[in-house]
Amino acid sequence: MVGILVALWSVGQGSRDTGIERPGPLTALTVTPGPLPTPTPRLARATEPAAPQSGVVGLFIEPDDGRAPILDELNAARRSIDLEIYLLSDEEILQALERAQARGVRVRVILEEHPFGGAGGEERVFARLEQAGIAVRWSNPAFRLSHIKTFVIDAEVAIIMNLNLTKTSFTGNREFGAITTRPAEVAQADAIFEADWQRSAEPPDGPLVVSPTTSRRTLLGLIESATTSLDIYAEVVRDEEIVAALEQAASRDVVVRLIVSNDSEENDRGREERARLADQGVQVRLARGLYIHAKMVLVDGNRAYVGSQNFTTASLDLNRELGILLDDRITIARLARTFEADFNEGREE
Repeated sequence: MVGILVALWSVGQGSRDTGIERPGPLTALTVTPGPLPTPTPRLARATEPAAPQSGVVGLFIEPDDGRAPILDELNAARRSIDLEIYLLSDEEILQALERAQARGVRVRVILEEHPFGGAGGEERVFARLEQAGIAVRWSNPAFRLSHIKTFVIDAEVAIIMNLNLTKTSFTGNREFGAITTRPAEVAQADAIFEADWQRSAEPPDGPLVVSPTTSRRTLLGLIESATTSLDIYAEVVRDEEIVAALEQAASRDVVVRLIVSNDSEENDRGREERARLADQGVQVRLARGLYIHAKMVLVDGNRAYVGSQNFTTASLDLNRELGILLDDRITIARLARTFEADFNEGREE
């Protein structure tokens, strides 16, 4: 079987420090800088003493890591690429999809037809994909929006992201993405794509964080489980239950820190909720330099959520969204370092 390269971006500032090479089912994790080394045994998961599940997860961070983690996977695809995405306009990604189709990979794309704040180019992208022979459909109207950002490649690798596939996502935003080969996660991402492609019934629940079915209870459960700290990136925090859970966490002496964008007042969503949180002891910082499109919750420094879900009622209950839970210590360490740097660089509101 031809190897698929899963880029694991874990240490350092924007360089590829680790890699996972999969000649068959992935069983090895390498954790050294520079070119891909000889695989060594996979690190034990830090917070799960039970029998380890097969597969591994890697993290990439934008704008530090650029397009390479995604392009590496697209260029390595042999049989299939399934993409469900809110916004798609980046030229390098589009060309990689077209190249894959041209070399015989089956490429399918689900696009959101009416994205909020979109640039209005969805019809042009749809037509371009069709012209390249790529199967493309508009998203399922059963959802308010299909805000999901997910690839499934060869039914063996899933990429679950905050980021849209736009130029600014790779150059001006703080974003996170996870690349997983853990079979249960890949299978669930694949089932969600198929259900949305066919506009069929919701697939069974699994390990992923899914809107409109499991996001609310999973994210509330994460927040409520915190005993020492909660570090959060959010584009917007407006859902009443989420706000109340963060207030309750602060009231039980959990250190709650929140990073949001420094938006202009007229475009600022959630200012009132942030003021309310700050009154209850939540430490709020406005980011400098980067737009915070990331959605991340780091709990007690040892487990995390990354995904497409905003902390709004529509995102949790009405949209199609997808996220992943992470607890590998290398991944958690890089999330923590990135958050600490952005928090220290930010300014108080």
